[in-house]
Amino acid sequence: DNMIANVVFGLPVDRVFNYSVPAGSQIKIGCRVKAPFRSSVKVGYVVGFSEKKEFDFDVKNITEILDEEPFLSDDILELTRWMSAYYYVSWGEVIEAALPGALRKGKKSSNPRQGYFFEKDKHFVRPSNLTEHQKKSLSEINQSSGFDVFMLYGVTGSGKTEVYIRAIEKVISEGGSALILVPEIALTPQTVSRFISCLGDEISVFHSRLTEAQRFQEWLKLKQGINKVSIGTRSSIFAPVKDLRLIVIDEEHDSSYKQQDSPRYHARDVAIKRAQICRCPVILGSATPSLESFYKAMSKKYRFLELPGRVEEKIMPDVRVVDLATVKRRSSRSMVFSPVLESELKDVLGRNMQAILFLNRRGFSTFLYCPKCGYVSKCPGCDVALTYHIKTKTLLCHYCNHKEFLPETCPDCRSGYLSMRGIGTQRVESELHKIFPNSVRTARLDSDVLNKKGELERIIRAFKNKDINVLVGTQIVAKGHDFPDVELVGVILADLSLNIMDFRADESTFSMLTQVAGRSGRGESRGRVIVQTYNPNHFAIQTSLSHDYKSFYAQEIEKRKQLGFPPFSELIKMEFRHKDEKKVKEASRKVKN
Repeated sequence: DNMIANVVFGLPVDRVFNYSVPAGSQIKIGCRVKAPFRSSVKVGYVVGFSEKKEFDFDVKNITEILDEEPFLSDDILELTRWMSAYYYVSWGEVIEAALPGALRKGKKSSNPRQGYFFEKDKHFVRPSNLTEHQKKSLSEINQSSGFDVFMLYGVTGSGKTEVYIRAIEKVISEGGSALILVPEIALTPQTVSRFISCLGDEISVFHSRLTEAQRFQEWLKLKQGINKVSIGTRSSIFAPVKDLRLIVIDEEHDSSYKQQDSPRYHARDVAIKRAQICRCPVILGSATPSLESFYKAMSKKYRFLELPGRVEEKIMPDVRVVDLATVKRRSSRSMVFSPVLESELKDVLGRNMQAILFLNRRGFSTFLYCPKCGYVSKCPGCDVALTYHIKTKTLLCHYCNHKEFLPETCPDCRSGYLSMRGIGTQRVESELHKIFPNSVRTARLDSDVLNKKGELERIIRAFKNKDINVLVGTQIVAKGHDFPDVELVGVILADLSLNIMDFRADESTFSMLTQVAGRSGRGESRGRVIVQTYNPNHFAIQTSLSHDYKSFYAQEIEKRKQLGFPPFSELIKMEFRHKDEKKVKEASRKVKN
């Protein structure tokens, strides 16, 4: 009767609120409550208790206790509290990010029903024997009895997934649980199918395409110990598994592990903290590790494991560079494909094999241009060029989604001649059908397509079954897909990511080229990669040609050291927003000074 509950809310208010616990009520830390807040009643989270005698003023009563047992475990409470302090976000907002939407709305708990299932990968054949490097890596992971960070570095196709699976099998056999994080939804179906094929059906899957009800059911199965393994994208780092013994971060370098909206966090760093709290190992796997992680591995802060060759001794793909500045294009044929890439495509299609064409820019043309007055269509809010999308016949801003219909004449000089400049994935697909009208069957994989429910799964299935022979896409096609009949990968323009104003531009270029090249030659025949670029001698492009991460790292780390960029410093991004530009400038100057 003398207890006060310390409650936090999912609001940008960095403090704990105190409420009186109703007489005779049973309440525990980690439970949800409803409590009066200003003029309404809100769902809050109990994070501690105080005694009534500490307060010399009246304290409002809790309106309703929603849970008999805590939904927030001790380790999740400790993790969210650390995140709140580290990322400068209110504790309540971080807790809300860690819970499924149904619980944030104050829904009462129930028993889990039938969830959402992925089918097993019928084509996946497990290797009977591990390579010596796989055995060594697995042995080190299995011998770890507490908190450890392992950097598992292995070229594309080196068998990292099999190491993950065997480490998880051991954990499950000993009664423990595991978390697996993958970067994007596009990667999940194939990876999930592979894990289910090996680990059985005791896996809960989390990704943005689940309905709220499906997500809640999977969450409950983990909470109640029915399922032992959670696999999903960045937010699944908060999955409520019981007795956590291992965390796997696949493709740890991937930028999609970073949450861009509040509460902002990096799932890799949160995973390492959770492993530390739970005293278990975490594996960071990648063919192109982030510079920060590799630096820590080289500095002995992480334990370094290496898989230097492909499994079954498959040869790495043969990579050729086409210098777009000197190549003589047959302009009557194509403004997208060099003669070399066109010839390779013709050969692959003629032999009923498959190709992937990569361009990290969606849409048809990058901007609408008036040759008479120099007008360029720009977003009124973001001041960036609007991209033309041919199917909807609209100009779209890829930052804020501002949309305009294609004008018939120039808005500035009324000239009737408007030109489409630059290329996007839609244009690549269009050009393919012009050059190979009878032999090409294409599909496009970019975020425009991903917005349609079930479309991703349909395209992946069709490509696997060879109903499609050329897959055109953005960075989504560079992820960990495994298509044995892909012989050719064409990089339409490798320079795009080099031109971004970001100190990580060279790193993301190397990573993207290496990852997309790794999609070829995963079957019987050797893969071929054609890289079209205006910067053939750039070190990020040159080192990616030979799949030489260590040479790239040596040059890039030296550059970072000279400039004082991460991992030799920590950068904080501060963003100021207001309707009035003058006020934004004033506020930012105050902070600067």
